[in-house]
Amino acid sequence: MNHPVTSRRVPGFESWSLPSHPLRFVYFVAADEHTEHATYHDQLVIAEVLLHRVVSAKARGIQPVNLRLHHDAEQHCFQRTRSGRGLGDSVEDMRWVDRDGFSRARPLNREQLTRELMDRLGVSLLRAIDLVASGSHALSSADQSWLVLRSSLSILERPLNGSEYLILVRAIEAAYAVPPEKSGTAKSGTEKSSSCAANVAIALRAARGLGWLHEDFTSSPFRIAALSTAYKMGHYDYLARRASFARATDERLRFSHARSSVKMKAKLARHRAEHAALLASRALVAATMFDTRLGLPDAAAIEPRGTSRAMPAAANPAASRRVA
Repeated sequence: MNHPVTSRRVPGFESWSLPSHPLRFVYFVAADEHTEHATYHDQLVIAEVLLHRVVSAKARGIQPVNLRLHHDAEQHCFQRTRSGRGLGDSVEDMRWVDRDGFSRARPLNREQLTRELMDRLGVSLLRAIDLVASGSHALSSADQSWLVLRSSLSILERPLNGSEYLILVRAIEAAYAVPPEKSGTAKSGTEKSSSCAANVAIALRAARGLGWLHEDFTSSPFRIAALSTAYKMGHYDYLARRASFARATDERLRFSHARSSVKMKAKLARHRAEHAALLASRALVAATMFDTRLGLPDAAAIEPRGTSRAMPAAANPAASRRVA
């Protein structure tokens, strides 16, 4: 399992993920700040800023999104709650106060607090884990390290937590639903249609790029079918290439002189990557068949330039029908 603080770089993956430069949407002429287009522009700004943060975190090698953490987790990590202001009697007190009664510079994470309870209370490992889960706001070592690293960055470079990720998803959906332009804002029909098509294409590209942010299978967060399909295509592309890379690594180590623990770790990574790719493939099959019935944009229209998607027959409904 990859450490959530850093994002592992897989050779050959860089050209398939989100672009290194921020995505820019097309803005319309809005005579009044209370018009429908002004509200639409607000969503475009939100999407651009959050996408910029994702790209910046990805460029730094930091995990750009952590869906397990929300605003409340960050608050519990850096601010003592009322239950943690005692003299060390409760589990939350032990997270913030050492045995001598002095405040810790940084609260204990879940693993450290578990060991602390085992030493101070003499309880078993399972009992300590249960006490930490039910009586404290302790985070895992990886999640707490990710939050500490996130807090050290500027606001425009911070990776997204689960709450901000959902805001980004809703902003991309708003960008995809381009409002109709009123006749009073003079633009030719060709200009209006090209501007709308540009924002739709950018939103599809952004949705596809979000599929490259998760190293394990994650269901689509989008409510719009076309965006959901774009996300699943990107997610399948990424997980399929991770599975291919893990498979090649396992085959290379199988006949090498590496230690058995290294070989076992590579085999487990291969099985996990292949399972995630299989789940993404099934989700893509269902989405593609559903979109075909509704007459939504073809998958080829979502493909970025200069790339080709090699989908196996099991994940290609048309190919499956031909084989049948």
